[in-house]
Amino acid sequence: MRALLSDEQRMLKEVAGQIAGTSGPVNPGDLATLDRSAAWRALAQAGLLALRARDEDGTPVGSGVEVAMVAEATGAGLVPVPYLGSAVMAMELLALAGAEEEAGELADGVARAGVLLDGNLEGLAHLPGDGPWYGWDIDGADHALALLDTVDGTRVVRVPLGTGFAGADGADLTRVLARRDAPIDPATLQTVGDPLTAEDLTRWEALALAAVCADTVGVMRSAVTKAVDYAKERVQYGVPIGSFQAVQHMCAEAYVSTEAAASATNYAAWAVDALDPEEALLAARTAKAHCAGVAREVTETVMQVFGGIGQTYEHIAHVHTRRALTNRQVLGDEGAQLLRIADVRLTGE
Repeated sequence: MRALLSDEQRMLKEVAGQIAGTSGPVNPGDLATLDRSAAWRALAQAGLLALRARDEDGTPVGSGVEVAMVAEATGAGLVPVPYLGSAVMAMELLALAGAEEEAGELADGVARAGVLLDGNLEGLAHLPGDGPWYGWDIDGADHALALLDTVDGTRVVRVPLGTGFAGADGADLTRVLARRDAPIDPATLQTVGDPLTAEDLTRWEALALAAVCADTVGVMRSAVTKAVDYAKERVQYGVPIGSFQAVQHMCAEAYVSTEAAASATNYAAWAVDALDPEEALLAARTAKAHCAGVAREVTETVMQVFGGIGQTYEHIAHVHTRRALTNRQVLGDEGAQLLRIADVRLTGE
């Protein structure tokens, strides 16, 4: 694994950070007034929506590491756009299926797509089935992508969101969620591209997990930075609260947990394109298990450092916690990941 970033990657990280830094909320009230379309256009114009598009020889334009950089930036900024849902998860499904035209529309930002998850948000929906189903990260999308088992194999299908889905209230205030309880009529589904192989699905899951982890790392890093800055400025009993050992320990433990999660995520992001699919998925599961295990603790610690104001709706701290909690559940929390890791390590399956 190459631990150092190239000059191009450093530039990419800087650009993603600049866009995210001007596109996210300063306080929860901003979520109702932010120009989300402007943020999406900025990402598209910078080429950040096209990282998983394929070039002429079928190689992704951007690596898993580069996707993770952008995901971390959008997570750090709490940017309320469907980068994970559309530019990563849906884009990768379409690219693996060879649906070049549909993938190109997502890459250019002229269309958006979400993904359809099962009732626990733990996996991509396999149709047919009874549901419930959740369209996740679907802001601005008119359809979500799911999988359909056919006689030809596993196919990517477009599930229209216009009928049968109702808006759902989720913990995450920065992403759009919709729910459907009724079975989905197969006649409404549109097959896209070619059948996917088991290797394709494994590679997709590895990338998706790594990207969710990167978003979580961004959420935690940004939250910890805000808490440390606050601890340096907030004065109690005539001194900054950061001079109190208890507050120092809280911040230090949150920082260490976050950086450990970042290390596991960086390896998982590199593994997406560098290792065999099964090894890449194992690395991604390991990263997700760690990120999911510390996300709530870290972000709730940040709320404690902010004190009483950090417990109010008007403060940004709980928006970090809400996004981290939802990320924890998407594609499986630490318990689900550890069980799958145990299956691989103990039984070889």
